[in-house]
Amino acid sequence: MADVIEIEELHKAYGSLPVLQGLSLRVAAGEVYGLLGPNGAGKTTLIHLMMGFLQPNQGRLRLLGNANLEQVRPRIGYIPERQRYHTRYTAREYLRFLGQFSGLTGVALRERVERELAAVGLLSAADRSLGAYSKGMLQRLGVAQALLSDPDLLLIDEPTSGLDLAGQREVIDLLASVRDLGHTIFLCTHYLQEVELLCDRVGVLVGGRIAAEARLRDLRDVATSVRIRVGSLDAELRARLENLGAGVRCDAQGVRLSPNTPALQATVLRALLDADVAIMALEPLESPLERLYLWALHSVPPTSAEARGVHVPSWDLEALAEPTAASPPADESASASDALLSELLGRNEGDRETEGRR
Repeated sequence: MADVIEIEELHKAYGSLPVLQGLSLRVAAGEVYGLLGPNGAGKTTLIHLMMGFLQPNQGRLRLLGNANLEQVRPRIGYIPERQRYHTRYTAREYLRFLGQFSGLTGVALRERVERELAAVGLLSAADRSLGAYSKGMLQRLGVAQALLSDPDLLLIDEPTSGLDLAGQREVIDLLASVRDLGHTIFLCTHYLQEVELLCDRVGVLVGGRIAAEARLRDLRDVATSVRIRVGSLDAELRARLENLGAGVRCDAQGVRLSPNTPALQATVLRALLDADVAIMALEPLESPLERLYLWALHSVPPTSAEARGVHVPSWDLEALAEPTAASPPADESASASDALLSELLGRNEGDRETEGRR
């Protein structure tokens, strides 16, 4: 399968402040790749580099087999973290206006706009002013505009940022339906749940590099710590359960297994069923993905089961976990915006100088 994203030893700094420091990764066609990292890690900077808004200081970047990002940009859909709209437009007007930049006209444009409005659940609100839209509705509109050109690659930056729980769930469900269409998707987020629900593979960005990578299927193992929630447990049954192993701890409403294993979990569940105890829920208290993230961020070691299928580059994770004077700023989006503006102004100034020499 061909690689849609090819990045090798990518470096980007804002003045004397390094953000990306030799980042390398590859994403195959049809894959959904989730890039995890704390705020300020450089995720938005990487997206802006892939869109061609910023220029790298060093390294190699190819999208859809082409190093000329201007040529492939029409084949890329982009959903930024902070979307801005002219609120006097309706959703239908807005999408029809944008569709013209993708070469759509006439009946093809109208049909495409209606299809995407329906796909994101905005058809009934299509003639409502965007000023009356909720944050969740605007986020769905952002997905619709990104899909207008039927892109080969979708770049998504923090899609549920600023949304309430209902809005987050709504957007995740929408992106799951987009994933099922077969698009290659590159998703930047700091929410583990988004990666668990949407992605095939995950990378953790620390210190300007990928600190660890894994396939989600390799992380979907029995959780290392779980709670079995039940109706009630009497003192005698609690004592019997705790005798099953050192990792079993009970209270009146549940059983905690830590560390958990498949054999221990099965034994405890069987004992509860044999005692006719109603099992309400089995709740992971810490997921393998969470352990991987903490491992990359703070050098917290994973279990042997979690380490299976995990790729860790050869450089030292402990060194990456330690803050340095060269760490990126806490608000990376602000620095990215400043850098983007500076680079665009510099580019425009260069164009004017070139025009003057002509």
